[in-house]
Amino acid sequence: MRGSEEETAERTAAPPAAAAEASRAAFEAACVRALPWQWAGTGLNTFFALWTFSGSVFLLFLSELGLPKVQIGVVLALFPFCGLLALGFAPVAARLGRKRVFLGCYGARKVAMAGLLLLPLVTERLGRGAGVAWLMTVIALFAILRALAETAYYPWAQEAIPNRVRGAFGAVNTAVSTAAACVALVLAGRVISAGSGLGRFLWLIGVGCVLGVVSVAVMAPVPGGRPNPAAPDARAYLAAMRAALRDRNFTRYLEGMGCVTVGTLLFTAFLPLYVRDRLGVAADVVVTLETAVMLGSALGGLACGWAADRLGSRPVLVPALFLTLLVPLGWMLLPRQTPHAVVWCVMLYAGYGIVGSAAGIAAGRLLFNGVIPPEQNTAYTAIYYAWMGLTGGAAPLLAGALLEACGDRAATLGSVAVDGHAALFALAAVMLALGWWRYGRVRPDDVHTTRSVLWRAVGRRAERRPGP
Repeated sequence: MRGSEEETAERTAAPPAAAAEASRAAFEAACVRALPWQWAGTGLNTFFALWTFSGSVFLLFLSELGLPKVQIGVVLALFPFCGLLALGFAPVAARLGRKRVFLGCYGARKVAMAGLLLLPLVTERLGRGAGVAWLMTVIALFAILRALAETAYYPWAQEAIPNRVRGAFGAVNTAVSTAAACVALVLAGRVISAGSGLGRFLWLIGVGCVLGVVSVAVMAPVPGGRPNPAAPDARAYLAAMRAALRDRNFTRYLEGMGCVTVGTLLFTAFLPLYVRDRLGVAADVVVTLETAVMLGSALGGLACGWAADRLGSRPVLVPALFLTLLVPLGWMLLPRQTPHAVVWCVMLYAGYGIVGSAAGIAAGRLLFNGVIPPEQNTAYTAIYYAWMGLTGGAAPLLAGALLEACGDRAATLGSVAVDGHAALFALAAVMLALGWWRYGRVRPDDVHTTRSVLWRAVGRRAERRPGP
């Protein structure tokens, strides 16, 4: 009798389980089919980012406005500091629907950035002080909308990108953004070299905003990110955040990520101005030099995305980070009056692109595949994004203040110039080394560790070596 009851229970329980599995498989298949839309969004958004707020174009635009380095550091810090909004907004985004929030805020931020087109009119009518205030207002509004959108994006991305292809997705994403960036930077270099004044930058900003709106529209077919009425209330959310901060593996990841973020931004935040002012490279060439980073990123990303999906994230991340810390040392040791400065810059930019892309793809895969539990991603991703914003905002402020404090003071140590930029490069290498050490303490997301992969590679090489 009991046996027949158990058989009946199994028959009644099996169909729901099978239906749930079929539903998960159908959703994952829909996510895979929608990956090209994400790549299209990445490509178009690359034009928007590089022509408006990211990279050398924006830095040269701020320099053209005559802003001192301290004010430039404040402007650059606004973007990441707004990431702290994620701590309070994450459950709201879950209830409203992460996809809806992302599309709405990402679209609105393009409209906000278009406000920079009014900057000459504001400056002409109300004076330079009002122009700077208008610039800060536009950037602050843009940064807030960006933070709200990306707070929703990270948990949506964990849902919409299947774990089994996350490394490959990151590799193709890097290749797409690289191709778009090369075109964007070459066009930007020609526009900047063909004119003078703010008009050339404003033209890039206007066209970039139009392409940015299209980049948001093509993300609409990506599945997932639906409203979740069961999202935690304030008390449950705070409890979830406290639990996340007690997760030692997660906090080790945050320590590594924070050190790497600070170290990277310390030497890259003002790098275009360093290349122009200290190495004597023309402004349009400085913009075009970033294509070397993008090409290096494509090479490193394609190989390391494939490797991460097969070996795990840490065997790619740890060696890549070790090589990354050598890049600021290379900039520090590069003589200021070296002949063929552009050639050396291309090599250093490309080297950073290769190892930086490898580290970024592996770190992202480690985060979503091994560190953040999918069922608790609201609290985890909010803390992650806020911490990234805090550390990312502190770095350009520190860099700008250090450069301003050092001024034109300089000395030499052998063939190495010792000034504010050299101090930034040295400090960046120290922070990257600390990040490399802390990431090495994060639990692997696969059966392989960095050491086991290296030992296996050495063993295979020894087996192939011919005998006496």
